[in-house]
Amino acid sequence: MKKFILIFWVSISMISYAQQMPQTTVYGYNMYAVNPAYAGINSCTHLAISHLNQWVKVDGAPATSMITVNTSLGNRFGLGGQLLIDKIGMLQQFSGMGTLSYGMKFGEHRLRAGLSIGYNQYRLNPSSAIVFDPIDPIVIGGNQAAGALNTDLGLVYQFQNLELAAATKQLIHSYSNFGFTNSQGYGLRRHFTGYAAYNINIASNWSLKPSVFLKGINHVLQADINTSATYKNFLNVGIGLRTQVGLIGRIGITVKDKFMFGYAYEAPMANMASYSSGSHELIMTMQFCKQKKEKINIVKTKIDTVERIIYKDLLKIDTVFITKTDTIIIDNSITKNVPEKEVFSGSLSKTILFEFDKSLVKKESFGELESMVNLLQANPTFKLSLEGHTDALGSEVYNVDLSKNRVNAVKDFLIMNGINTDRIIIKHFGETQPKTSNDTPLGRQDNRRVDVMIIK
Repeated sequence: MKKFILIFWVSISMISYAQQMPQTTVYGYNMYAVNPAYAGINSCTHLAISHLNQWVKVDGAPATSMITVNTSLGNRFGLGGQLLIDKIGMLQQFSGMGTLSYGMKFGEHRLRAGLSIGYNQYRLNPSSAIVFDPIDPIVIGGNQAAGALNTDLGLVYQFQNLELAAATKQLIHSYSNFGFTNSQGYGLRRHFTGYAAYNINIASNWSLKPSVFLKGINHVLQADINTSATYKNFLNVGIGLRTQVGLIGRIGITVKDKFMFGYAYEAPMANMASYSSGSHELIMTMQFCKQKKEKINIVKTKIDTVERIIYKDLLKIDTVFITKTDTIIIDNSITKNVPEKEVFSGSLSKTILFEFDKSLVKKESFGELESMVNLLQANPTFKLSLEGHTDALGSEVYNVDLSKNRVNAVKDFLIMNGINTDRIIIKHFGETQPKTSNDTPLGRQDNRRVDVMIIK
């Protein structure tokens, strides 16, 4: 009975308006799979391999395997490609597509468009069908094959932590009649998708992202209402509700900021729950980002007969200062000698600036670092809050790591000068909290910073 229901649904009149667009539940780990505008959206090359088994225990249920790759081409363009095998009942689809995308920036606003063009080949094998009419042209026609042109168009808009996206899948209507006389054939119908998400930093190591993903055709609309939490860019867990279907659970683990392994389970509800034990999907992604590397250099200078050694290791901490100083620079940037046990009674809020794409402190900020050491040594009850930031150049993941390295560079400087690690609170935000616009070199310089605040 289960086989009969599925095969009848697929074969009737050879026209299907149901699941033409292959299903996916792990789109949050590979947005390019559902919207071509995400091709090259950051400066990384992204490869993803996924496999979905829908409606387990139902004979002939959909099974989808997909490989996608996309990368940036310069500062504005992106390229991508995807290969897909989708099988449902006696119909199998092979699809290949190529993508070109283009992005623009307007201050903190980002807009990107993408177009995919490809070809779908369909194969029909009725040998396993339960036959009621032995002269049905589909049955007596044996194995058949046909093809159709496929096109997708998408848009993505980003502003700070907000992300909006929309796409139309199978933009051009086309048909494959498999050579059956007087049959319109299998028709590709235009589908629409929409996506909205907002990232919320709830703690130094945790972020929360509520999102909605919509799919529609004609007057039929399905929605995924999701919430996911991320810990240290390492662990991602989420739960969602898919209307008319059931609940969704997701988990993803990132290894060394390059490899991600994800799994999603769709628990069916309503009528499907009596036939199926759910749907399972696995995904593995690899991400390779462009990073500048430099060899370790040691620079020695003399300041007030005290030797300062600066280690530059851009692959690790990047900047460590080993020094002792007897000067202090307070809020108004006035330098003065301070007795060893003088208690600071004012307030201090400083900004440490960094070189482009490095966690190397700019020379004009050396005095700020020295003042912090003296202030904390003179006031043993004070604590220090350090918040790392970057400009908007580069990928979001890379910038988060860069801001973390910058905070750690300042923290290591303080520790090397005798400040207890318990007195230092660190946070890193990447490019999400710009101080000024990223449209000018001066603005980007101001955004490459560590903000310092004294906590009494």
